[in-house]
Amino acid sequence: MSTRRRFLAGLAPLGLPAALTVPFASTTARAAEDDRYPSRPIKLVVPQPPGGPSDIVARFLAESMRASLGQPLVIDNRPGAAGLIGTAAAAAAPADGYTVLVTSRSNHIIAPLVQQGATVQPVRELQPVGLALRAVGILATPARAPWRTLPELVAAAKAQPGKLFYGSAGIGATNHIAIEQFKALAGIDLVHVPYKGSGPLITGLMAGEVQLALLDFSSAQPALKGGSIRPLAQTGLRRLTSMPDVPTLTECGYPRFDASFWIGLAVPQGTPAAVVARLSKALDAALADTQMKARAQVNGWELVGGGPAPFEALIRQDTADFPPLVKRLDLKA
Repeated sequence: MSTRRRFLAGLAPLGLPAALTVPFASTTARAAEDDRYPSRPIKLVVPQPPGGPSDIVARFLAESMRASLGQPLVIDNRPGAAGLIGTAAAAAAPADGYTVLVTSRSNHIIAPLVQQGATVQPVRELQPVGLALRAVGILATPARAPWRTLPELVAAAKAQPGKLFYGSAGIGATNHIAIEQFKALAGIDLVHVPYKGSGPLITGLMAGEVQLALLDFSSAQPALKGGSIRPLAQTGLRRLTSMPDVPTLTECGYPRFDASFWIGLAVPQGTPAAVVARLSKALDAALADTQMKARAQVNGWELVGGGPAPFEALIRQDTADFPPLVKRLDLKA
């Protein structure tokens, strides 16, 4: 007779109902499974198309975290509804640590406020694993555009109200909200063109379909290096060493324009604390990796980490800040 069967048999003389033994058995099995975690590949859900900032970061993290976890991390791109399709899929997955969402301010905070009929509430249905990074944004224009600086574009927009277009990664995306803020600060009227993700947005900007876009520096690099788009300003506190000639927004006269991007990892609510801790430790190890630090330098990333607590604090702050902003801008999709 097994140890477990002998233990359960010993409970019978005490008159304990069989139902009371089930939670113990279930908890014991769950603890044993947690100790073995991970014992199979982990799915990284990216709620945007390939080529965007979340996708780029996800692929780097998948490579770096595999060494710590001893299992492959498989990318699962699920774009749509400003990131809510992939977010909902991750939130509905079993809370066992084998489905991890690569999340951002766009899909985690803003899209549920903007998308009418949104059925997922990420702040309630997902729990933070850790904040991977903050990313520098680039305000860019097509290379063939006549303006060469941000003040020149603003002057052109003022001379042609409602005639110039700006693109975003979708209604409610971080760069949608940010450029609406910029329009108000600059006193200009630009027409919004939503795309299905950052990759299509960059393609549209390169083709001249829109005259302005706020792009994550990492995803914009190929187009910048190829000379098909022109950077006008960057969102960092100081100029990137890789783009020393591109001024910051503060230098351009817009110190109150907050256009930061962040990317983190989250799992379904109810995921065991030991599993969350294991994932968080693997994330921190990946961020400390020399190769990841080199990538951060090239891509304009500020690596963060530090466990769930700092990420949870950032989410709480965004949850307080963005609802009134979305309401004031009357954003709906």
